Amino acid sequence: MRFIEQTGRTVEEAVQAALKALGVSREQVDVEVLAAETRGLLGILGHSQAKVRVSLKAGLAERAAEVLAEILRLMGVEARTEIANEDEQAVYLDIHSSSDLGLLIGKRGQTLGALQLLVAIIANREQPPESRKRIIIDAEGYRDRRERALRAMARSAAQRAVRTGREVALEALNPRERRIVHLALADDPTVTTRSQGEEPDRTVIVSPRRPR
Repeated sequence: MRFIEQTGRTVEEAVQAALKALGVSREQVDVEVLAAETRGLLGILGHSQAKVRVSLKAGLAERAAEVLAEILRLMGVEARTEIANEDEQAVYLDIHSSSDLGLLIGKRGQTLGALQLLVAIIANREQPPESRKRIIIDAEGYRDRRERALRAMARSAAQRAVRTGREVALEALNPRERRIVHLALADDPTVTTRSQGEEPDRTVIVSPRRPR
């Protein structure tokens, strides 16, 4: 139940009754006064009760999905948004469309990353600091495909480093992608990894443990 309409002798009495019925606090709802109480003759005759509509505020996940959908609409992108998951640290949203989402994703996911940042700023704006979360947006499974490609790239670089005995520098990567590469090779006994350079050209260097 997302909202309830309630009557009472006063607006406050009606609101309190609605909060009790919904089992929530005042901070979790929006209140719309449909009719204020009126007092008749001598406070008795012609008296009418107050009526309110009390609606649950959208949670962060719902808010983020709404913001994303509106941005896509303004961009002219025909797509639907879906809440894939939510945990204590982040909200995960998916974008689905029958059209090609390549332009929305951008080179190495840069456009998708910018969209993700924008949605996070807007959705978290009215949240208290302790309730704010990261917003992770995916488009037709792009992030999974990119992660698999990065892991394959990391393994290939490690093999080349061991074969040649020389360091291998990967292409420029964003912080999330560098972390994927570091983790992919963290348990490899034949190579080590380190980040090098300045943003946005910072990348990962894969070095053999036994250089020639």
